[in-house]
Amino acid sequence: MLQLIKLIVGLGNPGTEYENTKHNIGFAVLDAFGEKYKIVGKQRDKLSSWCGKGTVKISDVEYKLILAWPTTFINNSGVAAQKLLKWYKLKANDLIVVHDDVSLNLGKIRISFNSSAGGHHGVESIIQTLHGNQEFTRLRVGIGPDPGGDKRADYVLKKINQEEEKIVKMVVSVSIEALEAIITKDVGEAMNKFNGRDIKS
Repeated sequence: MLQLIKLIVGLGNPGTEYENTKHNIGFAVLDAFGEKYKIVGKQRDKLSSWCGKGTVKISDVEYKLILAWPTTFINNSGVAAQKLLKWYKLKANDLIVVHDDVSLNLGKIRISFNSSAGGHHGVESIIQTLHGNQEFTRLRVGIGPDPGGDKRADYVLKKINQEEEKIVKMVVSVSIEALEAIITKDVGEAMNKFNGRDIKS
């Protein structure tokens, strides 16, 4: 039985200078998810994204998934999200957005639905282009602790160091499990399983 399409958008900045930065952890999660399920993206200029689609089998049920890595900068992520939803004739609640969250410490993830942007400019952009509609699922991947104020902008663009890399690998692995739970189960059930879990321990 083939389930409905889901669109998973990872947020990050395009370009080699942003690779392996904290702000691009959404890309890293989507890269690993795509690798696991053999969904490869290709550049789609008209969708302002690298985009790939495929049918994946999770627990003997097939799901049609579209993975997208916007080629806009993070602060303009809504441009790509709106184009993707329109092109594939999907609604906001078919959308899962994977993004960094400086308010969560590294080693934490949080699933939320129909919630405000919480200061994340990429999510703000998506909500704005959806005319205020927040009814999509977010997988927020912690990159904190938040240094606050003027230091925040530089902090999120820092490269992930060797010590952090070990935790990031575990976080990416658990994030894939979280995406599988969001796709296959009720979002509330996925929240109960993953929110508050400390991945470092």
